[in-house]
Amino acid sequence: MKKSARIATWALCTILSAQCFCVISGCSAKNKSGEGTELSVEGVVAGESLSSSQSNRITLTNHMTQQELQKVTVGPLTVLDEPWKKEKNESGYAEGVFVELWTKEDLLRDIEENPEHYSGWTQEEIEDYKSNFLPYIAGYTVDGRNYGIMIVPGMGLYEDESYGWYYIQGAEGLEYREIKDMEELKTILPDLVKEYQKKDYQYHYISDSFDPDTMEKDVIRVFEAVKAGQYEKLPINTTKMSFETMLREQDDMDYAWELDRDAVAAIKDQVTEYHMHDEELDRDFVIHVALPKNYDAGKALPALVLTDAVWRFNDIAALLKEMEEGRAAPQILISIGQDYSISNSDNIERAAVFCEGKDKFLDFITDNLMPYLGENYLIDYENSTLFGHSLGGVFSHYALCNSDRYENQPFGNYIVGSPAFWSPYSRDMSDYKEQERDFGYFERNQTISKHVFITAGSDEDEDYAEYFEDGDSTTESIVHLAERINAKCDPSSPMAKDKLYKSHHYQYIPDMLIEYVDGEF
Repeated sequence: MKKSARIATWALCTILSAQCFCVISGCSAKNKSGEGTELSVEGVVAGESLSSSQSNRITLTNHMTQQELQKVTVGPLTVLDEPWKKEKNESGYAEGVFVELWTKEDLLRDIEENPEHYSGWTQEEIEDYKSNFLPYIAGYTVDGRNYGIMIVPGMGLYEDESYGWYYIQGAEGLEYREIKDMEELKTILPDLVKEYQKKDYQYHYISDSFDPDTMEKDVIRVFEAVKAGQYEKLPINTTKMSFETMLREQDDMDYAWELDRDAVAAIKDQVTEYHMHDEELDRDFVIHVALPKNYDAGKALPALVLTDAVWRFNDIAALLKEMEEGRAAPQILISIGQDYSISNSDNIERAAVFCEGKDKFLDFITDNLMPYLGENYLIDYENSTLFGHSLGGVFSHYALCNSDRYENQPFGNYIVGSPAFWSPYSRDMSDYKEQERDFGYFERNQTISKHVFITAGSDEDEDYAEYFEDGDSTTESIVHLAERINAKCDPSSPMAKDKLYKSHHYQYIPDMLIEYVDGEF
């Protein structure tokens, strides 16, 4: 294969791999080792002052690796800017020809800064790629219209190489074809652009603004500009990000977060936004920490940790109001969401964390997130709460029933909201039977020291009856879970309480959270 063909093949593989990701699961290690830090974080037990005896303090150990620590970013709230919307011209490439040209220096920097881009490669493949690397064009922008590498100029970059090349569907998938000169390019373009309109090409990066006549003119402009050296360079990975945006639009997925803009705007100065990467899950998370007004950094406060942050911002605003008006004691509100580039409301993405990756997600919360936040906020861990609803409720049940496996103990309370134990995502797990027996918690422990609030909507069973099969409905499951927990308790001091709200699956959550922080339980 000629150098130009090899370069084009590498480039195409790089772009097309943007639509794929791998969720790693099955790790049973509960305490990270190797590069984990050994930083201790101390929280004060509820009711104790800072002068309390050291023996009364809960200590968490931060197990984040150095790479994870280095990737943490901290800043103001950005959710009101709708960061999931990547505007086509957000970088200012509105007029002219811009080319994403990769040099070897670009490659080496990308491997160092974005190792996740090469997660599916062996080390041997990466080293071979480095050794045989030649500059290539990964995509281009013409007057703000983004294009991938289905038609790529090659002239001016290499000696004795082709004028350009293009890809077309053949008997065995995409086939590489060379372009001899401008005359041939102009001859083949009309038929080639017409070919690209077929559904066979819908997941290949043709253009994010496909118009046949415009694309023909743009491609010719790019070839002419590259030959004359009259173009500007795009930052590396610009094409990759544009491709991911186009795929999201094709999939018609909802990336928006549920927001009452006025309510959230009113609290934005009380919220700090953290971006954190977890190596076990190979996922990025957006963490929001909301503090009550007149927050005293020298006083320990319990944390209420809310999963599914995509739906929790209006709740956070309401809970802060409860504190401000004196109906609720001050708490630190922490929401956990996946990166803005992920559809946080999509059940496949949620299941990747709450079901397939639940052990690693619990590792992240227990050994990374809560110790890390404890470095910045004085947290009363013993009175802190983990909340999950639906698939998140399945996860909070898992977190409760595996809490005894950890040295770190960041939560004394758990809210299990409408746990979808019957969900296909839950039933497909290899340890589904372990879920039915509470993951062996009550076999390993004679008592339970955690308080558990278990909730559901009284009218939700009718909406999901087809999924229950021979198992419990949602309302039955919360009653039975409370019974199993309280069977291990002194009858005069039950550790679990279940409650049904007049509601379907999720409508009761805002009122329930307000009741919870107001101390009604």
